[in-house]
Amino acid sequence: MSVKYPSRRHYRPNLKPVPYQELPFAARLPGCPRVHCWQVPPADDYRQAYLLGREYAGHFIQYVQDNPDVPRHMLLARIAGDVDFSVEGPEQGYWAGFFALIEQVLILPIDIFGYIDRIQLREETLHRSMRKQPTDIE
Repeated sequence: MSVKYPSRRHYRPNLKPVPYQELPFAARLPGCPRVHCWQVPPADDYRQAYLLGREYAGHFIQYVQDNPDVPRHMLLARIAGDVDFSVEGPEQGYWAGFFALIEQVLILPIDIFGYIDRIQLREETLHRSMRKQPTDIE
């Protein structure tokens, strides 16, 4: 199996958020009204699929870091919902590599409660600034 890794990149938005459809594993399928969040190529080698799944996780993590408002869209839940966990064979490597890297990143040492406090402060600041904006602009 010849594997072509997607180019590594940032997903930082300019003025608008970058759409998650730009992730290398997201695609619009014919006849499907929404973007499918786990569209991976056929695989004939588990290890190669695992490595590519891990690379996809890197893209997901970078995307979420560059677009901090994404969590409210529950993108990880949508990805998990679109993964076919019943598939047997080498294709299992994609999701195994993807979720293994997500778990590894989650155990990196961070002050989780300090992080939660920063999120709370950011949300409160945004909420206050939204309330201060004039609503009767002509």
